[in-house]
Amino acid sequence: MRLFAITVFDGLVVALLPFFWLGRLIMLGLMLGLRMRPISIWTGAPIICMAKNCKAERSLGFNSRSLVRCTYYITDEFDFDLSRLSRRSRLLSLGLTYFFFLMVCAVAKQVHAYVDGGILPSRARRHFNPLELFIYRLLGIRLFIWTYGADVRTRNATMDLGQPNCCTDCTQIGIACICDTSQGKENYARVYKTAAAVFSMGDMIEYTPGSRNDLFFWPIDLAAQSGKRYQPAYPTADRIQPLRVVHAPNHREFKGSRYLEQAVASLQNEGQEIELILVERLTNDQALEIYKSADLIFDQCLIGFHGYFALEAMALGKPVMCFIRKPDEYLLHPEECPIINTHVTTLKEDLRRIVARRGELGEIGRRGRRYIEKHFSLEAFAGRLERAYRELGVVA
Repeated sequence: MRLFAITVFDGLVVALLPFFWLGRLIMLGLMLGLRMRPISIWTGAPIICMAKNCKAERSLGFNSRSLVRCTYYITDEFDFDLSRLSRRSRLLSLGLTYFFFLMVCAVAKQVHAYVDGGILPSRARRHFNPLELFIYRLLGIRLFIWTYGADVRTRNATMDLGQPNCCTDCTQIGIACICDTSQGKENYARVYKTAAAVFSMGDMIEYTPGSRNDLFFWPIDLAAQSGKRYQPAYPTADRIQPLRVVHAPNHREFKGSRYLEQAVASLQNEGQEIELILVERLTNDQALEIYKSADLIFDQCLIGFHGYFALEAMALGKPVMCFIRKPDEYLLHPEECPIINTHVTTLKEDLRRIVARRGELGEIGRRGRRYIEKHFSLEAFAGRLERAYRELGVVA
């Protein structure tokens, strides 16, 4: 039923294209006459950093807005969430999605999306709707593509990276990521052909040939009200309480959660003063409050690159333990990044050393906070984005 409905709506959009092409010319003319700032839409998967990226671009003079079809429990900080408008009817929800798409086509100068899709749903899972790409080309809408991980990872390329990797423990083949190599390459090639630029980083660069990999687009908003969420809480050398390790296993099979649990349990059996706190299915604000109680944050030991979670932890002044496969290639200014690099095979001993030297954790936390302030603040990302726009000839 869903695939049939998508086909019908796709057909209606094609039929209405001449009218919206004319309407777009009129709207852009009016906006130019009124000296309105160019409209830039951020859309696709409701990734936590999307609203931050949108805000950073807005600081460059764009009329930037975020639009998503749904939200996860982690955050709902988006300008437009279509699921709020039509929670009771899937057909109505689909119709509103296409309506808003046409509105975007009428007024947007540029659109930002992820490799696995933008506004319109696709008949193939984790694929960009070809009609949406065609319309952007037809109407001259500039498309910028970003990555978040599951939208680009294919199984063969991941396994070729060596062990461990995010496929090591995965039982969700064809569900969690795009997985199929030929489908992944075909989708990426189609998107890359349309995009004005593809922005990638970390381990995601292994799947995105031709991408620009220097934007590091997971900023932390340290200013004003948002900044209060990231007030540093540096660990102390208190040896009365056990070393508290906090881990957010929202994707246990990819993060290596079981290896962490085994390592901590083994150390506890030896009499080591260490405890593990797992943070699951909480909003971002709720999770941040628990992170503040940590002596050490554990990100992952399989994927090979840090997540947004690790950056938030460093913003809070927490030492972070994470497996970084290629530090010189994956990290922004690796010589300054204080992440404690670990590996599945050394995890237990790495934790043992940290327990013995917990007095050093406060300084590692301070280095992490400085690293975020310097390189991952909203302003730092906006500066990188502005430089990229200047090189690409994009003006507000």
